[in-house]
Amino acid sequence: MARHKLTYLAITSGLTIYGTHLGLNHLEKQYPNQPLSTGSKALSTPDKSTQHTPYTDIYAARIPVAALLRSPHVSVPPNTNAQTKTEATLEEAWARTLLKSPILKTEASLFSLLNNFKYTPGDLEKPFKKGTTLVQGIMTIQREIDAEPDSNGLLVSWKMADEPRTFFEKIASWGYPWRLMSGGRHEMSVSEVFEVEGEDFVDVRFASAHDYEVVRSEGDLDQQKILPEWTNRLHRGFARLILDFAVRELQ
Repeated sequence: MARHKLTYLAITSGLTIYGTHLGLNHLEKQYPNQPLSTGSKALSTPDKSTQHTPYTDIYAARIPVAALLRSPHVSVPPNTNAQTKTEATLEEAWARTLLKSPILKTEASLFSLLNNFKYTPGDLEKPFKKGTTLVQGIMTIQREIDAEPDSNGLLVSWKMADEPRTFFEKIASWGYPWRLMSGGRHEMSVSEVFEVEGEDFVDVRFASAHDYEVVRSEGDLDQQKILPEWTNRLHRGFARLILDFAVRELQ
């Protein structure tokens, strides 16, 4: 009996791992990493001088401008000519589409359930003002849309709780090979409008960057401990999945 249970667990675990691998492969092919030049400098700048940002990931999808303008998150009449739409209008529509995607709404609701015993995504119509918290307090707006000529969309930040971060920093000092990040940022941006075969398109982007504390005893920045690669791959797959769900909402 015990042998059958172990066989069942082994098969189930193997199928789960293989299915996850296939799913990640699909998302990685569909949404390859974009050049750092498509993100802003602020995205890759750590929150504190005592931190570093070892990686920045930017993903994009090409969609018709008309699809984005049909979004219920656009606050101007849908029959307005696409050429008259401002970049800020498109960026707000895209940011709200992302923040209202099923995955982030579920994450916000679970966070609320754990902290307030209420399963709710919270206020999804908050104005995008610097310092405003989003996704039930998980994210904070660090830079408003159109705050500067080259601001590149909405930039939000998040913080890792001190307890798990310091715990892993402590065991890392004893030889454990990995550490947790201190926090990070997400950037939600839209490219300039371009034409393909007579139709207007934009590239909508979702970007992530993680900050880690610099530990002098670990050596140079390229020797600093971070999350293991398999965990980072899951993180990147999750970001790509958020993008995928948001794009599907616009199709």
